[in-house]
Amino acid sequence: MSTTTARRTLLTVLLVLTAAGCSLGGEQSARGPAALDVRPLSGATASTHADAVRLYDRAEHAVAACMSARGQTYTAQPRTASARGEETNPYGLLTVRKANQDGYGIVGEYLYRRSTPVPASESHQASWQRALTGTEAHRVTLRLPDGVNLAYSTDGCVAKARAELYGADWNTVEPTAVGLANRVLNAVEKDSNYLSAVRRWSSCMTKAGHTAKDLQAPRQAVDSRLQQAASDETALRALGNDELRTARADARCQLDTDLSEAVRDVQRAVEKRLLTAADKKTVARYVADRRKALASATA
Repeated sequence: MSTTTARRTLLTVLLVLTAAGCSLGGEQSARGPAALDVRPLSGATASTHADAVRLYDRAEHAVAACMSARGQTYTAQPRTASARGEETNPYGLLTVRKANQDGYGIVGEYLYRRSTPVPASESHQASWQRALTGTEAHRVTLRLPDGVNLAYSTDGCVAKARAELYGADWNTVEPTAVGLANRVLNAVEKDSNYLSAVRRWSSCMTKAGHTAKDLQAPRQAVDSRLQQAASDETALRALGNDELRTARADARCQLDTDLSEAVRDVQRAVEKRLLTAADKKTVARYVADRRKALASATA
């Protein structure tokens, strides 16, 4: 699992527009004190895995229908993303329950992907690709709130399927909302009060025997060992157990230092400062369009 899960949300948008738990510690109690699941925009751009699968499947079938109408063959692709990847907190906040069940989910995600390989890509003619992703003549570029430039073509079946499912403006509404979420996230992580809260958590982690300067450091440490351990089942098992121990200490330190509450307070201040009336309108539109699409996908 990537150590920058939140940023992969935008990457997902890019990929969609341009183309179409494993618990190693089952003997441990999964119960633990509740913690706040703080997310930018009050979680407006977050999704449960079940909802994401429903929407993805409906969009894929719409793409296939569009391609068929253009005389092209397109096979709807299965969604390979896991619940673990889609539901991870973007700040790295972690509950005791989650830590007990799955650690950071890094080894668990590796095992999941190993057992669920991504379908092999096929080569297609240029005409097939143009039908799917569109032509240069209809290419538009969006400047997103977090400074990222996103380009896509409006006449491709991917863009048309998304507009059909979510609404005519979805191809701009969704990436703009995601860009707003990323902008808030980046601002929170630079805030002095946030950094002070992280230092308190870091001190707790050091006392627990797990030196970490920021919330991503423990994940990066596990990630750095994964490639070598992946070829040795014994080493992989050991890494999984180490991951669980570190994650449990991490979750406990977050709880003991009131980290999630601190992140909540900082985020509230950041959003009050950054989000304009137009931004809030975009987020509301995003939520409404997605809710409507989900209703149609589950009807």
